[in-house]
Amino acid sequence: MATAEQVRELLVPHLMGQLDDSQAELHVTALDVVERGRSFTLVLELTAYRQRWRVRLDGDRSAMALFNGTPPHHLVRAVASDFRIRLFEWWHTKNAEKQSARLAERIV
Repeated sequence: MATAEQVRELLVPHLMGQLDDSQAELHVTALDVVERGRSFTLVLELTAYRQRWRVRLDGDRSAMALFNGTPPHHLVRAVASDFRIRLFEWWHTKNAEKQSARLAERIV
C-alpha cells in the first residue's frame, strides 16, 4: 500500500509547473495528496494571470489504484490527465458555476 507522499511523487512530474491549453496558462506551484480512508483529495496551489489559487479536486474511485503498490505508468498518466482536465474545467467555469467556485479559494 502506497502512502499519500508516494502518490504525490508519482503525480508531481505530470502536474507541477506550467500547464497550458488554448485559452489559459496555469502554473502549479504546490501539490499535496490528502488521503481520507478510501478516497483522497488533490490540493493544488497555482498562479494564473497574476492570481494565486488553492484548488481541491477529489480523486474518483479508479484513482485510488495509485495507492496499490507500484501502479503501471499508463495508469499514473491517465489519472494525472484526468486531474489536468478537471483543473482546466474549474478554471473556465469558476465564475459561472457555483459547484466549480466551491472547489477553490483565492490566496492573497
